[in-house]
Amino acid sequence: MIEVARYLMANGGTLLYGGHLKNEGYTRLFAELSYQYKFLNDTAFRFVNYFPFPNSISLTLEIRANFVKQQVEPVIIEIPEHLGAIDKQREYDPFKNIEDKFIFSECFSDMRNIMAQNSHARIVVGGKQSKFLGYMPGIVEEAYYSLKANKPVYIIGGFGGAAKSLSKVICSELPKELTNEFQYNDEILQNFKKEYQDKASVPMDYDKLIHFFKQFNLEVFSELNGLSIDENLVLFESQNIHEIVFLIMKGLKKISNRK
Repeated sequence: MIEVARYLMANGGTLLYGGHLKNEGYTRLFAELSYQYKFLNDTAFRFVNYFPFPNSISLTLEIRANFVKQQVEPVIIEIPEHLGAIDKQREYDPFKNIEDKFIFSECFSDMRNIMAQNSHARIVVGGKQSKFLGYMPGIVEEAYYSLKANKPVYIIGGFGGAAKSLSKVICSELPKELTNEFQYNDEILQNFKKEYQDKASVPMDYDKLIHFFKQFNLEVFSELNGLSIDENLVLFESQNIHEIVFLIMKGLKKISNRK
């Protein structure tokens, strides 16, 4: 992720990321890159970091000022209105309380939808396939919103995770990690689906989710992101950073020339 970000910034790109503030998190690493690769006398933000609830709680004025100094634009995503009044001070446990999980899921979904609308393309790599905070693996939901908005997606699948599973779906396979049996494998998750599947912003049924992604078979997917079918197949498997960056930059340049 860091190497891809480095090349994109060095070539004038602006990165959008929905991250957190932990010291070992990507947010701070991207902030350093943003400052290092800024152009002389360039006051534009090279990196935009989105903060949904509850991540936004820890975004103090001092932290925001420090990000801006490094030419990072912090964007707070307000809690969706349909959730009503939310107590920002109480403790939340989305892994044990299904109402808390619903609140977290809606907040993260709203952020990912906004990011899809505000971006030109999405790059996905790695990603949890279980024990995540939202409705589905974050990588998969990000791709869902980007493809729904007819935006190009680049899947770096060679490092495994949810990105690898998503690449299999694009190739008309069905990985077990993207099935109802795998994802709703305990009582809490089953109750979560039963209680909130009619209120969720995205499909909570993986059969419906797979049906959506099947619309973007390898041919359609490739046409959208500017790479050939063979090039996407390489991107789905490669662990060579130079090869990965070359393909992403090639695809981005091609879709840019369409405009």
